[in-house]
Amino acid sequence: MSNLNPHLQTPLSVFGTPARDAALAVILVHGRGQSPGWMHEQVVRRFARPGIAWHAPAAADGSWYPQRFIEPLDANEPRLSQALARLEAVSGVLCEEGIPYEAQVLMGFSQGACLCSEFVWRMGRRYRALVAFTGGLIGPPGMHRDVVCGALRHMPVLLSTWDDDPYVPAGSVRESAAFFDRAGAAVTLKIEGATGHGIRDAEIGYAREMLAAAASSCSSN
Repeated sequence: MSNLNPHLQTPLSVFGTPARDAALAVILVHGRGQSPGWMHEQVVRRFARPGIAWHAPAAADGSWYPQRFIEPLDANEPRLSQALARLEAVSGVLCEEGIPYEAQVLMGFSQGACLCSEFVWRMGRRYRALVAFTGGLIGPPGMHRDVVCGALRHMPVLLSTWDDDPYVPAGSVRESAAFFDRAGAAVTLKIEGATGHGIRDAEIGYAREMLAAAASSCSSN
């Protein structure tokens, strides 16, 4: 029930173009200890692109799940499943507002990037794109995953990070890229030399190019 899911009790922040007038919608997911406002400053303002409806949910208590994303799945339950349900609820609202899955982008940073990646993977649904700033699929390295080849055929996926991020191992991002590639996604993997934990200007540029192509594709359909 929704009243047992704390992530469904938090407000949804909406930025940019109203959904009814937007060519594209982005479900924008913050990291641990952050907020939709932080994502607005770090992503929306830096994009400075019209025609996008940004929908940013907030995690209960500032965290989508309790442990690191590379821990066994059970260590992050039930909050992980509750967080995934929150993204499904936001996606469903966008559909009701006239923006189908094919015109929705999942975008997140750090814990939010991991949640978006896991959501897209589990749904097996053709979204417009996935943008994961410093994150990857949730679960321990080497975890078995059933791959349905072609399930995400040609879906643009951007996975970007630093090679010495203190929280997200680059190896896990590479492993996630390989899984998405095997599922048929059009994967762009960017692992660049630096130490730190944040969203670089270059990453905003990569994502902006991807969304520009996605918006163009939507408008031509």
